Amino acid sequence: MAGEEFLFSLGLWFIRAFVSSLICLFMGYVAIRIISRITTDIHEFETIKGHPLATSLFISGFLIYAGFVVFGSMVNPFFLSQSVMIGAYFNLQRLLAVLLSFFVSLLFGWLFYVIFAKLKPFGIDLDDINKNPVAVGAFLFSYEVFLGLIVYASLTLPIA
Repeated sequence: MAGEEFLFSLGLWFIRAFVSSLICLFMGYVAIRIISRITTDIHEFETIKGHPLATSLFISGFLIYAGFVVFGSMVNPFFLSQSVMIGAYFNLQRLLAVLLSFFVSLLFGWLFYVIFAKLKPFGIDLDDINKNPVAVGAFLFSYEVFLGLIVYASLTLPIA
């Protein structure tokens, strides 16, 4: 009997982590699409298409993002929460923290773009990265790691 209970608990934990991960991965996809629209002078996907190194940087960044998301979701999933006060299916406080972090990452992505591309504090034009597919791949890689760290932090944030 104890073995069945353990397997049931393990299966439930896996389902919780899996659903939480899927939601966060979808948010990452949406974030990449939005950041692509925010950075109007950088043509991310048109530039990296057909360039293996640039494409691999983009995919590598998304894999790192996925790693942060899956790890955070395994440690503290927000689907099928154990709190009966908030809801039987979602830990709404945790989900709100993840959604807020998603919007914070977009805000910072936009803010950094405006500062570096428009104000040029270091005398460089950020839009110059559009001239090289590897540079665009590195830009996407960096944003995905940035987003992954923020989502991971929101998943592991101690919420009472």
